[in-house]
Amino acid sequence: MRITPSSIKYYTLFKLPAAYFTGVRVRSIDEKQCTVRVRLNFMNKNPFRSMFWAVQGMAAELSTGALIMHALHGSNTKVSMLVIENKARFSKKAVGRINFSCNQGEAV
Repeated sequence: MRITPSSIKYYTLFKLPAAYFTGVRVRSIDEKQCTVRVRLNFMNKNPFRSMFWAVQGMAAELSTGALIMHALHGSNTKVSMLVIENKARFSKKAVGRINFSCNQGEAV
C-alpha cells in the first residue's frame, strides 16, 4: 500500500481516532514535504471559540510523522516513533483553516 493522504486518513481512523474525529487531515505528501490541514469545528473548539492547542499539536506532529512513515515505507523495519521535543509559539487566536507543513523530507 502506498502512503497517500487517503491511506493516512484511514490510518488515523483506526490508530489515532482523536486526530481523525477532530478533523486533522493530510492534504499532500511526497518525499520532500507533508502538509496537514485542520479546520475549526465543534469537535476541536474550546470555550473561547478557538482551536484547542492539543489539536494543533496533533496536526503538527502528524506532518512530521507522516514523512517518516513515507520514508520507511517498503523497508520491513519495525519502528516505534516517540516525540522527544516540541516547541510552539502561539501568536494569535486559531480560527478557520490552519495548515501545518514539514519540508524537511530530505533530512529524513
